[in-house]
Order: sequence, then C-alpha cells, then structure tokens
Amino acid sequence: MDKVGRYYAWVLLFLTLLPAVLRLLKPVEIAELVGAKMQDLKKRARARLLGIGSVAGSFVLLPVYLLYSRRGWLIIAFMVGVLTGIEMIGNAARPEPSSLVRQNRIFGWVYALTAAGIFVWLVRK
Repeated sequence: MDKVGRYYAWVLLFLTLLPAVLRLLKPVEIAELVGAKMQDLKKRARARLLGIGSVAGSFVLLPVYLLYSRRGWLIIAFMVGVLTGIEMIGNAARPEPSSLVRQNRIFGWVYALTAAGIFVWLVRK
C-alpha cells in the first residue's frame, strides 16, 4: 500500500474508533445532543441530505476502485462513508431520544467492529 493510502487508513481508523467509544460509553448524552440538534427541521433536512450524499459519494468510489486503482483504502473509505451516511439518515428519520439511544448503541458496536477490521487490515499490510 502506498504511503498516503496508509496514512488515510489510519485516519479512518481514528474516525471510526472515536465515535464507537463515545456512542458505547455515553449513548444517552450523545442522544440528547443529537436530539436537540434534530429538533430544528432545517438541521434535520441537512443531516438527511448529507447522509444521502455520503452514501451516494461512497458508491462513486466503487468504480474507481474496480476500474482504476485497486487501492485497499478505497474499500475502507467506501464502508465508512456508507456507515456514516446510514447513521445520519437514521438520526434524521428517528430523532426521538429513545430511538437515538438505541441507534447509538447499535452504531457504536458497528463502528467498533469497523475499527477492529481496519486495524487488522493495517497490521496485515
């Protein structure tokens, strides 16, 4: 793997590990923060739009990976982008506190598993 791709993979590891830890250790507090932000309809619409953009933008990476570069970090970026987008869409769709706490626990574990997978991938390369 090239040097830039390796650095980017480490950044993605940090960017998945941090939300995993926060969502697993403080699910209620994070839900309160997100819920307060999602009360504003404009912010909720923006979060939904950014989530859709994240998922769509991630799918743009697949042809780049398949046709041009075969860089492993593109697959990692694809997975993290889709995961982040789905979370943003879910937060906008269900901004009730109980739903956000449940989403925090679910996404906390998914982010933790993703971070573990990225770490294993980095160690192997």
